[in-house]
Amino acid sequence: MTNERELYEGLVFITGTWRAEYLVSALSDDLAHIPAAEFKSEDGADFSAISFTFFEDHTVVMEDTAGGKRESGVWEQTGPGEYRYTLGGFFELPDGAFRKNAETLTVRDGRLVFSIGFLAVAMKKTADGAVSPEKNPDAAKQAPDGGEAAPNWLVGVWKVERTMALLGGDFRFCARGEVEADLDARGADEEERREALQPFDAVIEFTADRRVLTRVKVPEGLSGEELSAALAAGEISDLRDGAFTVGETAWKTADGRCFYDTGESREVCGEEQSSWDELTPDGEGLLPFGSGMMMLKKI
Repeated sequence: MTNERELYEGLVFITGTWRAEYLVSALSDDLAHIPAAEFKSEDGADFSAISFTFFEDHTVVMEDTAGGKRESGVWEQTGPGEYRYTLGGFFELPDGAFRKNAETLTVRDGRLVFSIGFLAVAMKKTADGAVSPEKNPDAAKQAPDGGEAAPNWLVGVWKVERTMALLGGDFRFCARGEVEADLDARGADEEERREALQPFDAVIEFTADRRVLTRVKVPEGLSGEELSAALAAGEISDLRDGAFTVGETAWKTADGRCFYDTGESREVCGEEQSSWDELTPDGEGLLPFGSGMMMLKKI
C-alpha cells in the first residue's frame, strides 16, 4: 500500500522530462548497455529522439522529434517505484502482456525502464518538472503557527497509557499492567523493572501558551541537595507537586490542525524532513506521541 508520503516522493521523482539513454537486449549474452542513439531499427530510426514529459496533474506527453510524432496521455503511480501510463496512440502494439509491459515504468538505478518485447529501454531524467508546494504532505507541518485558539481537547495533562515494548518476542503497544506481569513472570530485578516502567511515570502537558512539557516524578532517594544542584545546572526545571520538567518543545496550529515539534533531526534520501508531527487522537481518544512510540490519555 502506497502512503501519502510515498505518493508525493513518487510525484517529485517522475515529474519532468525523461529521454531514452540506453537499451538492453534480453537476447544478448552480456546484457550490455547499448546507447539509445546507436540502436537502430530497420528504418534507421533510433530511440534517442523519444522523450516523456510527466506533469503533476498526471498527464504525460510523449514525443518523437525525429519522426515528428507527439501524443498525450495520463499516468498513475501503481506502487513503490512503479508507474503506468496510457497514450491515445504512438506505439502500434498488440493488446495483452506485450502492451502492458510497454506501458509499465519501473525505477531502476534512478532511471525509468519499460520494455518492448525483448528490449528494455532505460530513460534518464533531463529536466525537473514543477510540483506545487501544497502537494507536499508536510506543507502544514512546515507552515508557521496559524494563531488559532488552543483547542480544549488538547490543552491539559496526558499520561502514558501505552508504550511500545518487547513482550513475548513481539514488539507492540503495551499497557503498564502487561509490562508489570511480564516482569513478574521473568523475575526481573529492581533495575530492570525501573527501566521498563519508567515511560509510564512520565506525563505530557500541553499548555495554552503552546509549550509541550515532559514531566517525571522525583525519583525515590533523591536528596534535596541533589535536586537543587540539578535545578542550578539546568538539567531539570519547574519542580512542583513532586515532579519536574525534563524536556520542553512546542506545539502549533496550522491549516486547522495541531502539530508538535518532536525535536528530532530527520532525513530521507538526503532530504531533510520536518520535525513536526500531527496531533490526532484515535478512535479511543488516545493521542499518538513520541514519533508514534507512545499513546497518551488525558487525565
